[in-house]
Amino acid sequence: MIEIRLRQSWINTFLRCPEQARQERLGLVSQKESSDFLRGNAVHTAIEYAGRLMMAGMERPSLDEILEVAEEFIVSYSPEVEVWRDDYEPIVDVVRANLAIWYEELFPLLDPEAVEIPFERELGRRDNIKLVLTGTVDWVDKSGVLWDWKNPGREYQPWEKKRWDIQSHAYSWALDATHFNFGVMHGGKLQIIEIERTEQHKNAFVDLCWSMVPTIMSDAETWPQNWEGWHCSPIWCPVWQAGKCRGAHLGDNPW
Repeated sequence: MIEIRLRQSWINTFLRCPEQARQERLGLVSQKESSDFLRGNAVHTAIEYAGRLMMAGMERPSLDEILEVAEEFIVSYSPEVEVWRDDYEPIVDVVRANLAIWYEELFPLLDPEAVEIPFERELGRRDNIKLVLTGTVDWVDKSGVLWDWKNPGREYQPWEKKRWDIQSHAYSWALDATHFNFGVMHGGKLQIIEIERTEQHKNAFVDLCWSMVPTIMSDAETWPQNWEGWHCSPIWCPVWQAGKCRGAHLGDNPW
C-alpha cells in the first residue's frame, strides 16, 4: 500500500502550479520568510493565546495582554524575515489594529472548543494507494463553526471564496463540519465570510484530491507549469526565485 499525504495548503499550491508543488514537495525550493508571514503569524499567535486561556477556564484576557503577546512574537521572529514587503513599524501598527477589531467585534461572540488543532484523515484507498489529508484548523467554536484567521492586504471577494475556496472544503470535510467562516482582518477592518459546505461539496473535494494522484505518481521530471495569475512572479514564487522555471530565462525583474 502506497500512502500519499496531502496537506491542505499544498493542494492549493498544486492547483496554482503543479511544478511549484512538485519542487516544494521534494524540498528543492522553499518559501522565503516574509513580512506578510510575520504579520499573519503574530495575529494567529495572539488569538491562539486568548483561545487557550478560555479553554483552561480562565477569564478572557484584556486587549493589552493580547497585543503584548503579538508584539513579543514580532520582536522574536522579525530577525528570520528574508523578504520585507513593509517596514517594521507599519507591520506592528497593522497587527495592533487587526487584533483590536477582532477583540472588539468578534471575540465576544466566540467560545472555543479547540484552537490550532491538527487533523489527519484518510480520504480513501484505491488501486493500492491510500490518500490522507492533513492540516491545522485555527479555531473550532462550540457553536460548531470552524474559523480561519486571515490578514491580507485587502478585502476578499466573498463570492470567490464561496465558489471555489479549497481550505473551507478541506477543513469542513476533515472535521465533519458544515459551517466555515473566514475572519478577515485588513488594516484594522473586519470582514466575516460565512461559507456552507454540504455533503455534495465534500464529495466533490474528495474527487478533486484523487484527480491529483496520477500526476503525483508519475515519473515525469517536471509537472505542468501554470503561468497565469499573480502567483507566477519573482515576488511570490520560490521556484521562480530559485531560477528553476521560466524565472531562469526572465530573471528577477522581467516587467
